[in-house]
Formats: sequence, C-alpha cells, structure tokens
Amino acid sequence: MSTRTVIIGGGITGLSAAHQLHQQGDDFVLLESSHRVGGKIAGGPVEGSALGFDVDCAADGFLAREPEMSDLCRELGLGDDLVSPSGAGAIVWVDGALRPIPPSVLGVPLYPEKLADSGIISDEGINELTIRGFADHPGLVGDAPVGEVVRARAGDEVFERLVDPLLGGINAGNSNNLSITAGAGALADAARKGGPFIPALRDHAASSAQAPVFHGIKGGSQRIIDALQAELSDHIHLHTPAVSLEHQGDGWRVKTPSGPFDGDRVIVSTPGFMSSGLLDPHCPEAASLLAGLVYSDVVLVTFVVSSEQVDHDLDGAGFLVPRDQGLLMTACSWSSSKWNHYDDGNHAILRVSAGRVDDRRWLDLDESTLVETLRQELALTIGLQGECVARVTPWHQSLPQYRPGHLERCDQIDSYLEREAPGVTVAGASMRGLGLPACVRQARTSAI
Repeated sequence: MSTRTVIIGGGITGLSAAHQLHQQGDDFVLLESSHRVGGKIAGGPVEGSALGFDVDCAADGFLAREPEMSDLCRELGLGDDLVSPSGAGAIVWVDGALRPIPPSVLGVPLYPEKLADSGIISDEGINELTIRGFADHPGLVGDAPVGEVVRARAGDEVFERLVDPLLGGINAGNSNNLSITAGAGALADAARKGGPFIPALRDHAASSAQAPVFHGIKGGSQRIIDALQAELSDHIHLHTPAVSLEHQGDGWRVKTPSGPFDGDRVIVSTPGFMSSGLLDPHCPEAASLLAGLVYSDVVLVTFVVSSEQVDHDLDGAGFLVPRDQGLLMTACSWSSSKWNHYDDGNHAILRVSAGRVDDRRWLDLDESTLVETLRQELALTIGLQGECVARVTPWHQSLPQYRPGHLERCDQIDSYLEREAPGVTVAGASMRGLGLPACVRQARTSAI
C-alpha cells in the first residue's frame, strides 16, 4: 500500500527527507512557512561590491568525514564540484597577535612541546597540559560537559584558549555546558577509553589523517539548495506554515492557512520551539523536551575589500577569538583564501561572526554601529584599512544548544512520539543534527 508523507519545514533536513522520498518513488509534500527553502543555508550577492558572484550567508562547508552531505551532493549531480578548503591550518587571536594552532583534535594539542613558542598558552598551562594529558584517567561513563572533561584532562588554559573558541564557535555556545557526546565525539571517545588523554587523541588523529576534514561546493552552498528545489519543485509549498496537527483516521492532517494536507505520516523538521507547539496537543512530554532547548542568536557580517587594504597575509581559513580577548567578533573566515572559487585575485572576502548563547551584545547595536565595530576589530587583528562594503545577515534563534544528556532526551522524544503520536517523527538540528551531515542522516532515516 502506498503512503503519503507530509514534511513540515524546508531546511536541509526537510529537503533531504523529500529527496529520499523522491528517490524511493513515494508520495509526499513539503510545507515551508517562508518565501524560500534552505533554512540556514543561503547565499547571495554582496550589494555594492564589485564581486561577480554570490557569497554564502551562512554555512559554507561541512564535515567530509561524515559522508551523508557529500553523498547528497553526488546524488544531485554536484559531485565534481566538491572541493576542500585551501591554505594553512587554524589560527587564534590571543594577546594582540594571530597565532597558529599546533596540531590538535578539536582544539586539544597533540604535542604540548609545540606550544612553547606559540604564545597561546602560558608555561604553567603547558605544564598542566603535559601532566594532565599523559596521566591515567578513569574512563568517562555517560555524558558530561565538554568543559568538565577537557579541564580535567588538558587544563583550564587549553579549554579556554583553544577548545571553547573552536567548539563554542560551531554552535555559538558555551562549551562549559556542551554535551561531549553530542558535540565533541572525538573527545568523548578518547575520554571513554580511560588512561592518558593525549595518546588516545593521537590515535584518533592518525586514523583519519589522510581524509579531508571539510568539503564545500564550487559557487557556494546555495547551489545544493537550488538543486534540491529544482528536483522537488512540484512537491514544495512555500508561504505555507503548519498551524496544527490533527488525527485523521489512521493518519494525520496538517492544517495550514492554504488548507489541509493529509498524510499517513508526518516528518517535523522545524526548530524545537516551533515543533513543540505542533506536538503539544498530542504528545506534551515530547513537546516539553523540545521547548526546553535553548537557541543562540548570531550575526554574520561579510566584508568585501580590496586585497591591498589588508595588512596581513591571509594564508589560511581564518581565525578564532577566545571569549577572554574582549572582542565582539567570535571568528573571522578568510573566504577568498579558504575557497578557491571565491578568489578573484583582487578582493578579500572576510566573513565575521558575532554572538554566543551568553553574549548577545550585537543585538544592542544598530546595523551601522555593528559594521563599524567589527571593521575596527578587523583593523586591529589583520590591519584592515579604508572603507569597505559589508553585508549583514542576522540569524535569530538559529543554533540549538546541546546540553549534557541531549541524546538521551532525543531518545525520550522518539519513545514518547512512538507511543502517543505514531506516524509523527521529529528530525533536524533540534534533535541529532549538529552539522549538515547529521541533518541529512536523520532525514534519510526518517524518510525510509
């Protein structure tokens, strides 16, 4: 018997679920409340600049070692356009200088002696890393905050200067409160082994040394969304928010201002605070767990300047800013160096991020003040001179914070739904979706 699926939400999870259903030859419809699909994958021109191409407004790459997103690109005919970042490794702004980060796994240095001349960590911090990193530790049991685990095994300075800027930058959070299981799998695996922490991380690094860490798409991530929209256009309904869910026989009815959509099953791929309202009448326990998710507000400001305006060698992907450095920015991506398709030989493209779950200062600034503040910080960090063109892209309530126990709460949500709302599945960033590949993986599982 054929089934019909109603997908609520047209971000990468909803689109990937629709793509899977399309490949299976199944009947489905996708409902998106806004004027466009793609969610937090978006791209467009930087108005007022001389660039002849679009630039990503949000995610510009994804983990290559998790294959789901790369596989999706290949299925969409974009396999030949998969690229890896160019340039040197990561850099951190510490004590008035940009400093290369020695070899590490998620910010934890693999060779403490290579920190000696870095200026990132004090001599006391290096000594603490050496002692703690090679000491015997009991194996981690269950989940725990990243901060608690790393501070115990690598010291406070390593956490504050390296690990938190990296992991906290990924989801604009505070790694003192980040689930190590959901948000830092490599660190969790090393901690669970017990024994010395650094040797376990070296083993992890050696096992994955040959594979590229990240992939992107020539021309930007928006091309993935464009390809999905072209494939699925007959099934997509824009400006169609889901207002409520109702039981309809053995299936479900999704009510919208445009009329009802009936299906045997429903995939809800909206943010947790939206999914909660839809589920509450039928499964209040799952709704309550979703409503408890905290989200961060971030902003991405894209600066386009002449290459001669930057008094620093932009060799690398960009730099991170620890929270103790007192800047508004949390990171700066040197997109024209990071991705060859953004290098026109004349311009530097600088994508500057601001905002954390516990740092909302940017929300108090008007757009011109925000741009000027970040421009001054670029002058400080990379010697930016003169006027520049800037595009401001705010992302409100954009990144869910995975607290310790997050994956267990996801299991509870699944269990509650199976019992109280059979046929309804929740997927996406609010569940097990830290990163684009994880969202695609959930989508495929939900659609099969």
